[in-house]
Amino acid sequence: MAATTGRTDNPYRWRLLAVTCGLYIGFGLVSASLAPLVAEISADLDLSRSTMGVVLGAWQFVYLVAAIPCGKFLDRHGLRRGLLLGIGLICLSGILRAGAFGLPSLLLAVGVFGLGGPLVSVGAPTLVASWFSTEERGLATGLVVSGPVVGSMFTLLTANSMLMPFFDQRWQLVVASYAFLAASAGAAFAMVTRAVPPGIEAPWGRNRQGQVPLAQLVAVPLVRVVLVMAILTFFINHAMSNWLPEMLRDLGLSPAAAGAWSAVVAVPGLLFGVLVPRLTRPSIRRPLLVGCYVVLGLALLPLGERWGWPAALGILAYGAIRSVALPVAMLFLMDDPRVGPANMASAASLYFTAGEVGGLSGPLTVGFVADRSGFGTALWVLTAVSWVLAGLAILLRGSGVDRARVHHRIVRAV
Repeated sequence: MAATTGRTDNPYRWRLLAVTCGLYIGFGLVSASLAPLVAEISADLDLSRSTMGVVLGAWQFVYLVAAIPCGKFLDRHGLRRGLLLGIGLICLSGILRAGAFGLPSLLLAVGVFGLGGPLVSVGAPTLVASWFSTEERGLATGLVVSGPVVGSMFTLLTANSMLMPFFDQRWQLVVASYAFLAASAGAAFAMVTRAVPPGIEAPWGRNRQGQVPLAQLVAVPLVRVVLVMAILTFFINHAMSNWLPEMLRDLGLSPAAAGAWSAVVAVPGLLFGVLVPRLTRPSIRRPLLVGCYVVLGLALLPLGERWGWPAALGILAYGAIRSVALPVAMLFLMDDPRVGPANMASAASLYFTAGEVGGLSGPLTVGFVADRSGFGTALWVLTAVSWVLAGLAILLRGSGVDRARVHHRIVRAV
């Protein structure tokens, strides 16, 4: 995580991005491993929806405490060590989930993910900010943050339709298989990053660039707005990613069909998550986010009524919008000169710390409300949150880079 000079014009950065995407795919595989199996796990371990909401939110609780220390760990020990440790803890979480025999052991297993998750999710955008030019960051960010989408899609698509029959309905073996796949991604990352090609500065050392204190970053108005938006965005995303299969079962779909439709969420997400950040000019990022959150609020409501084409369209719209919000928010941070590559690990750790406050409370809230009033009422809560996000997006302003360019053009015109 040293200076970006000499890195943004070499092909090794794309190979590095590919294996980092693999780590993030492993993140998605393990994080989503319980969602399609909620009914089976609840029956086996005698857990209610509210209790499962606590379980599904356990790693987010650990994550929000660990994210800032993990950012400091990455600065102190380098990206390679941090990312390898992160994927190792994620794999351990998957193995422990498979061996859970009651609520305490399942909570512990899920909580371990909260120690490894921030090392991957903070390290990945930091790597992009360090290795890619401003013009390439949109594409690189879109690709890397699509990793969890790919991982969760694969999990949701295969858990009930393929792996449960293959493993004779033993959910423990299904969960363990996703941990094995995540370990394979970690092995690929270790091999590719073991020897950096000659002539390319290794990125694995300590961050020697000048950094500003966290309090100074939080003092930046744009950063504060992005952090509040992170809380509410993660509230929706984690609530939906953990409860969508069960919502669809509640509408009458079979477990396999519910898993398949939950996986379909990722299809528009992959397309929009990669292309929109790449093609969106900085000047239209704010209205884009406003429109996305308004549409999201409308798209969620049919999922609380009955299964049909409005619900199917709502799923597709949700998948597209959730994959746009995170990379666009990261671009706001990367392009602001008061953040930039030197402070990206700190800014990303703040972002994910704030986000996991919502990530923790989202599944808990939906589980609590669904136990008492059904998923229809819970979806109205998520709709209200999405419209609050639309209002917050209006407060965003262009990055310092954009303001500098405008000022330069005004000076030239004068």
